[in-house]
Amino acid sequence: VAALPYGHHVRRNGAPVTSGVIERQVPKKPQQEIVELTKALIRIPSVHSRPHEIQRCADFLETWLSERNIAYQRQDINGTPSVCVVPRRDHVRVLYMAHFDVVEVDDEALFDPREENGRLYGRGAVDDKYAVALALILFSEHLKDLRSVGKDQADMGFGLLLTGDEEVGGANGAGALVSDLDVDFFVALDGGGPERIVTREKGLLHLELTTRGKAAHGARPWLGENAFNHMVADYHAVQQLFDEGDNRASADHWHKTLVLSNCRAGDGSINKVPDRASATLDIRYTEAEDPDAIVTAIREVLVHSTLKVLAKEPLFNSGESTYLELLLSIANNAATTSEHGSSDARYLSARGIPGVVWGAEGEMSQHSADEHVVTDSLGQLFECLDRFQKTLSPMEGD
Repeated sequence: VAALPYGHHVRRNGAPVTSGVIERQVPKKPQQEIVELTKALIRIPSVHSRPHEIQRCADFLETWLSERNIAYQRQDINGTPSVCVVPRRDHVRVLYMAHFDVVEVDDEALFDPREENGRLYGRGAVDDKYAVALALILFSEHLKDLRSVGKDQADMGFGLLLTGDEEVGGANGAGALVSDLDVDFFVALDGGGPERIVTREKGLLHLELTTRGKAAHGARPWLGENAFNHMVADYHAVQQLFDEGDNRASADHWHKTLVLSNCRAGDGSINKVPDRASATLDIRYTEAEDPDAIVTAIREVLVHSTLKVLAKEPLFNSGESTYLELLLSIANNAATTSEHGSSDARYLSARGIPGVVWGAEGEMSQHSADEHVVTDSLGQLFECLDRFQKTLSPMEGD
């Protein structure tokens, strides 16, 4: 199957078609199909310490699509593979997003999927390989229906963007590719749950603290200056900026937060006063805070350390859309909610494209040793999205 070059699709013309809805049955066992495809994806250990496995996962997706005669485009940007499946036009009414990279594991058994008590366990089960599987099967089923009445992929009303770098920021996947797509509405299948549609997520700041001291022999510490001690003193001052007001008392924790991580001191020598220390700060902020003001405030309280901005990412806000209204009407009384993490949804939101973050039920197990997805929620989510697209199908092919 030839790849689809961006800018070479046929733009739809004319008014929306309001009749000729394609009536079809949801597949008898979509849940089982999604589970089996998810298992196959989990078995590929697509962590960032093994970039060849991320490439292999993209190869797997290409093969799956080719076997079903589905046209796609694969992009590799700075070593990050992404697979885009869209109609043969440069406009996509609804874009479903998912990612096939996963976080690292301590136990290789997490790449051996298992089902137990109505749950599918394994790395990526809920973050986010089930979503890749669900999106592919949803696209394939709707394309089968179109082909059964003499239409083809050019008449599809939605597309897919499957990326390989969401867990490390998404800059070379969704961040690089969304500018090539004209999208009306998106669904990032990477959060929430069947009863919780996410309409806002916090913004993100990643900062690095670096502190200098004076080296000395470990037996004579009075001759040196311990860089780690200096860094700890500065960190405590930074902490005070995040303990202000009602932050700790807020029931929903919708406030800025701070986490210290990746602490390092010295050069590995045990018997030496460290003359250098460093750490990273993971900061999440809300619409009530200005990320530049946060950085400025931190710099003002530092005495010993320098500060480097590693990443500054915007908030996600769904925006208003008739698509959202329709989705809410179909989604079994799901409520809108907020999440503290961030996702690739922010890249589209930053361009003014409305959308949501939605997904299956993972019982907050993302990134954990017992990561899992509730299998019944896969069927529930599929059926909602199937009805959503079926409702929009009168406009397909116009």
